[in-house]
Amino acid sequence: MEALEQALRLNDDRAVAYAKLLVTQGGQGGHPGEKLLTLQVGQQLREWRPPTRAGKLRLRDFDLVERMVERARAVAAQPDPEGGALHQELNGRAMRDWLYAQRTEDSEHGGMPHALAQLAPAPGQNTGTLMTALLTVLAKPLFIKLPRMLWDWRWTWRCVRSGKYGWARKWLNITKPYGSFIDRMSELLEAQATALRSSDASDAAARQNPLFELEKFLMRALLADLHRARAGRFLGPWKRRRRTRRVVLLELPPADSGQARDVERFLQAYRSAYRERGSSSLFVVGAGLPQGYADRPEQGWDRQAEDGLAVAAQHLRQDAGAPGDAGDPWLLVPTIPEKYFAGGGIAGGGLPVVPVRSHVHPWGPGGEGGVELVAVAVTLALVAQWLVGGGEGRNVDCLDGATVAANVTPETLPGVDLPQNGLRRQKPEDEYVAVRRAIDKLNEKALAAEAAAKTDEKIIVRRVVHLGPPISSDDSKAGFNGALAELRGVWMAQARVNHEAEQDTDRVRLVVDVRDAGKDFENAAKVAEKVADEAEKSKSHQDSRTIIGVVGFAESRQQTLRAAQEFDRHRIPVVGTTATAVAMHTDGGYYRPLAPNNDREAKTEAAFADSGSVIEKTDDPAENSGKCDTALQAVVVKDPDDLYSDELGDKFIEHFEGRTHTLKFPSTTISAGEAADQICRRKKDERRTVVYWASRVERFRAFLNSYSNTNCAYQNLTVIGGNELTNAAMRAEDDYAQNWLRLYHTVHVLPVGHRERNGEAERFTKTYAYYAGKEDLWLNDGRAPLAFDALRLIGLAADEANDSNTGEVSASAVKSELDDEIELEGASGAIRYPEDNIYSKPPLDKGLVIVRHTEDGPRPALICGSFSLNREPIKGWGPNNSDCPTD
Repeated sequence: MEALEQALRLNDDRAVAYAKLLVTQGGQGGHPGEKLLTLQVGQQLREWRPPTRAGKLRLRDFDLVERMVERARAVAAQPDPEGGALHQELNGRAMRDWLYAQRTEDSEHGGMPHALAQLAPAPGQNTGTLMTALLTVLAKPLFIKLPRMLWDWRWTWRCVRSGKYGWARKWLNITKPYGSFIDRMSELLEAQATALRSSDASDAAARQNPLFELEKFLMRALLADLHRARAGRFLGPWKRRRRTRRVVLLELPPADSGQARDVERFLQAYRSAYRERGSSSLFVVGAGLPQGYADRPEQGWDRQAEDGLAVAAQHLRQDAGAPGDAGDPWLLVPTIPEKYFAGGGIAGGGLPVVPVRSHVHPWGPGGEGGVELVAVAVTLALVAQWLVGGGEGRNVDCLDGATVAANVTPETLPGVDLPQNGLRRQKPEDEYVAVRRAIDKLNEKALAAEAAAKTDEKIIVRRVVHLGPPISSDDSKAGFNGALAELRGVWMAQARVNHEAEQDTDRVRLVVDVRDAGKDFENAAKVAEKVADEAEKSKSHQDSRTIIGVVGFAESRQQTLRAAQEFDRHRIPVVGTTATAVAMHTDGGYYRPLAPNNDREAKTEAAFADSGSVIEKTDDPAENSGKCDTALQAVVVKDPDDLYSDELGDKFIEHFEGRTHTLKFPSTTISAGEAADQICRRKKDERRTVVYWASRVERFRAFLNSYSNTNCAYQNLTVIGGNELTNAAMRAEDDYAQNWLRLYHTVHVLPVGHRERNGEAERFTKTYAYYAGKEDLWLNDGRAPLAFDALRLIGLAADEANDSNTGEVSASAVKSELDDEIELEGASGAIRYPEDNIYSKPPLDKGLVIVRHTEDGPRPALICGSFSLNREPIKGWGPNNSDCPTD
C-alpha cells in the first residue's frame, strides 16, 4: 500500500485524486463489518487538494446522498420504543425539509438557499411598520418554501429526468420520471433503516443486505459525479485538466475476517455499476490478501492472471471490462516476484512502481478560459471580415498538383540470390507465384541455419504469419486487391531482416508463413483461429515454430475484424498494412495499423473538398480556365454492408461542412446506371458538387461507363476517393485521365522522386525497381512499403525482446516492446509510436497524400503528416496553407 501510494504522490502532494482505505483501522460504525467504504472514498476524493492550477473536483450528487445516508443510519440507531418515529423522520417531506435546512444554515457552502433565508425576518422581529408586517407574512413562502420547492425540482431533474445525467432513473428502472427524487430515495432509505433497526446488532450477516443497498446508493451517486467530471476537449479548461482516473487503494484483509465484509460489500457495489456511466473513472487497486474475494458467487469477476504489474498496466487505459458488450469485468491479478518481499516487506521501495507524472499547467483554469474567449472572439472577427470582403484573396487556381520527376536507379538487396527483374512475369498470377517462391527460399535458408547451429551458437529464428488474400486468376481483376505488391514488400523486409541477423547473431531471423485468407478475406476468421491454436501449441518451443506476430490485413471487412479480435483474444500482436477502419482497433491493443485510419483520412478529404479549389467553374471541359471553386455539396457513394465503405462514408459526412446526399451503391435495388443518373441530377441542381467515392473499387468503372450515358456525359466531374481508388488508378487497361474527369484519391506514400521522401523510402524504391521493374504499376503505391515496414516493425520488436532476455522471444515479449516508444524511419514515412503505446492506433500523424490522377502519373495535391524522422511533420497544405488534420 505504501509503495503504491508513493507512486501516486507528487513531492508532498497528490499527483492524482486517490483514496486510501485502511479497513483494519477504526472508523465509522460501532460494529465490525459496518463501514461504508464508498463514504470514505467520496470524502477523501472531495478533500483532495489538486496540483497547482488543476481545478477542483466537485461531488455534488455524492454530497447530497452522503447526508441522506448518514441521516438514515443515525435515525436507525436511535431507540424508538413507541414505533413510528422512523417514518416520521425519514419520509420524503421530512427528509427534504431537513436537507434544505442544512443548506440554509451553512454559511460557507449554503449558496443561494442560505442567502435567501437571511432575507427573512427573525422570529419575533416586528418594528410595527406595514412593510415589516407584510414581509413577515410573505417571508416563508418567498424565501423558504418556493426556493425549497425549486431546489427539490432541480435535484429531480438532475438525477432522474435528465436524459444525459439521470443516473437514478436508469439505476431504479424508473419508467415514468415523475415525482420527487428525494421522495423516491427517502422510501429506499426508510426501508433500509427499518431493516437495520429490526436486525440484531450482533447478527452481522443479516445487516449486510441493507448496508449493501446503502453502499450501492453512494456508489451510483459518486460515479455520476465522476462522469460529469470526466475530461473535456474544447470549452471547459477545468474538465480538460482531469486526465487521470481516480484511484482507490484498497486494503485486503483476510477473507474470513470481520473487516472483509466491508471490502466484499464495496467490491460488490463497484461490480454492480459495471459499464455504467462513470464506472471507468474509478480504478480500484487491492493490496493484501486477495484469496477468496474473487471467488464469491455474487461478485462475478473474470479473473485474469498477468505476468507482473507492467503487463497488467497495459489494460488500464482501455475499457473498464473485458472486450465485447457481454461478460463479467476483468479482475487483473498480477504476479509479483517473491524477491520484492524479501527482508520483511517492501515499504523500503523495493516494489518497482513507476511514479505517476502530473502535468502542471502554466495557467489556471480561469486564465485559460479567458484566453479561449479572446481566441474565439478574434477568430469570429477574422471570419466576419473575410465574409464581408467576399473572401477576397483566396486562391482560386485549381489544385492540379505538380508532376514529380522520377529517376530510379535500381539496386540489389544484400544476400539475395535473384536476378534483376526476377519477380517480373507476363501474367500477375505467375508474378504472385514468383514472390511466394522467393519467400520460401528465404524460409529454407533460415531453417537450415537453425538446424545447423551448434548448441553454443546463438541463432534465433521465429515465425511471423502473413494473412492476405490470393491474387485473382482473372488478369483483369488481379490488380484490384494489391496482394502482389503487399507480398513483395513482405519478401523485401524478410530479406533485409534476415541478412542483418546473419551479420549480428543477437538479432532474430524470421520465417514468413503465408496464409491464404480467401477471396475478399472470406476465410480470415477461420485462418486466425487455426493460427491462434498453433501459436498456443508452439509457445513453449522457443524456435522457428514459435509464432511471434502477424502482418497483413490489407482490407477492413467484417471477416478481418473477427480475425483481429481472435488474435486479440489470444494475445498475438498484429501489424496491419492498409486496413484503415477505426472499427478494426481492438480493445486489447494487439492489432496495430500502420496506415492513417478512416477518421483522419475522411477529415483530410473533407477539408480538401471544403477548402480546396477542386470544382471546375464550367461544365464544358473545352472552357476550362484553370480556375476552380470549392465544393458546396457532396454525393457520398458507400456500401452499407461493407465495414470499410460504410464507416469511411459516414465519417466524411460527419466532417464535410457542405450539404451531403448518400447513395448506397452497389445495391440490389440500384444499378450502376441509376446511380449515375442520381449523381447527374444532383450535379444539375448544384454545379459545385463533388462525388465522394467510399465504395469498393470494382464498381467504379461500371459507374463511369454509365455516367457517360447520362445527360451529364463528358461534362466536368470531380471525384474524391480513398485508397481503394488507387487500385483503379493502377490498372493500365482503365484510362481515367480524361479531360472531363478530375479524379483525386489518397495514397500512403509520396510519389517516387518527391523531395520530402526519406532515405529509407528511396532505398526501398531502388530495390523494388530492381526486382519488379522500373515500370511496375505498384511503384508509386503504398501497399508494398507498408508491408515492408510492418514486418520490419515485428523484427525490430523481436530484436529488442531478445536484447532484454536472450533467447526468450515470444508473442507477449514482442507485444511488450511494441507498447514502448518506437521511432522508425519507414519506407512509408516516419513511424512514431508514443511512450506507453498500448492503444490500437496508427503511428502519430502518419503521412497521408491526396494525388490527382493524370496521364503523366500521380500529382500530389495535398501532403500532410510525417514522412521523415529528421524533418518536422507537414502541417499545412495548399496555396493558402490550410491546417492539416492531425491525430
